[in-house]
Amino acid sequence: MARQGQKPQFVRTIQVRNENRVGVLASVIGTISDNGGDIGDIRLVSQSPRWVVRDIDVTLESLEQLDNVLTNLHAIHESRVLEVRDEVLAAHVGGKIRIQPTRPLTSIADLGRIYTPGVGQVCRHLHEDPSAVDLYTMIGNTVAIVTDGTAILGLGNLGPQAGMPVMEGKSALLAHLVGINGIPILLRTTDPEEIAQTVANISPAYGVIQLEDIASPHCFEVEELVKERVDIPVFHDDQQGTAAVVVAALLNACKVKGLDIRKQKIGQIGLGAAGLAIAKALILLTGSPVLGADLQPDAVARLVKGGGQSADIEQIMGVCDVVIATTGAANLIKPAMIRRGQIIFALSNPRPEIDPDEAEKAGALVAASGSSINNLLCYPGVCRGLLDARATRAIPEMFQAASETLVDLTDEGSLLPGALDKHVHAAVAAAVARVALEHGLARREADMVVMRELAEATAFGVP
Repeated sequence: MARQGQKPQFVRTIQVRNENRVGVLASVIGTISDNGGDIGDIRLVSQSPRWVVRDIDVTLESLEQLDNVLTNLHAIHESRVLEVRDEVLAAHVGGKIRIQPTRPLTSIADLGRIYTPGVGQVCRHLHEDPSAVDLYTMIGNTVAIVTDGTAILGLGNLGPQAGMPVMEGKSALLAHLVGINGIPILLRTTDPEEIAQTVANISPAYGVIQLEDIASPHCFEVEELVKERVDIPVFHDDQQGTAAVVVAALLNACKVKGLDIRKQKIGQIGLGAAGLAIAKALILLTGSPVLGADLQPDAVARLVKGGGQSADIEQIMGVCDVVIATTGAANLIKPAMIRRGQIIFALSNPRPEIDPDEAEKAGALVAASGSSINNLLCYPGVCRGLLDARATRAIPEMFQAASETLVDLTDEGSLLPGALDKHVHAAVAAAVARVALEHGLARREADMVVMRELAEATAFGVP
């Protein structure tokens, strides 16, 4: 299926003061839900014998919907709306990342060591021994996060600057989880040739290139062109990163239900960046073709070229044991289409192709949405491992190793481990670095142990 545009969503925090008695909060929550608001966190602000003040996070689709929610809340006599806040925008004021020095700069002596005249000595040393660049600069711990802004989340082509909050978020998570410098690179071009050449020209400053939010189909050409022109690893997180986490979740679903994934017939609905990568990863894992459906013939042709089989939705829903959907089309899969015992991953955010609860009521053995399958579990560890090994390329086996590591670290009965667990990301990093060594792609074999310890210390906040 072709990727369709999704309705914009925004979050507001509504602070209410309720009479302190049973049932009032339930009335408030019911009113918000009845008017289309999706309830998030509810936090107690203050309490007295008479009043209870709470902050309620609500996800909405329009300002009109917010007006309806507030109008109906005002009709509840036992409750009063105190304020409505946009805490998401507030959290982005001034941006979410910044560059800070790693050494003190409080004296002329500090200046002489960090800048002139001392820096000249380091420049000459790197000219004579380029391999020392990772030791004496930030290059060996820095990732370029590159976007043209054509596929921002599920919102579509918003342009590069509108994508900056996503890039900053990725950078903040890389710093927090694995101690990496993530530098957003926004490109005012969608031409694959221009993108590739620009990235190639700036690549000496980075150890890894992470492509992000670049729309299908030109993302495939961009990735291949960049790979041809740089001597450092390149991957597209919406493709390989997403696929690695989906594969891990599917392996865990099969493990929980006692199934052999290699014996399951798998179908992929939607063959954009994520869908095609998921299908290819599963073909590599199982050795069997994946059935694929998409409204765009070129998308299906890419799957067939990669070892998959052309199909339509009806065929996939009718014969496949596992169905994965990445179409962007909310409610595309109807309950009547589900066969008892299927595994259904409806991954489009924020509105899945079918609600997991509905899918399970219709007979699905396991059902999940994109909100529970987060590619944050992949890219930090992958970047850390690639940098630790000073790898020359990123290969499919690295992402397969990441999937297997996630499976090993998942609690029994769950689909995935916690996305903010730093130990998980360190383990993924170690697995990726190990693959780089095994495939002869590591340029830092002698220092791997030291670098791994350094990376773990950075990731876990050890002094």
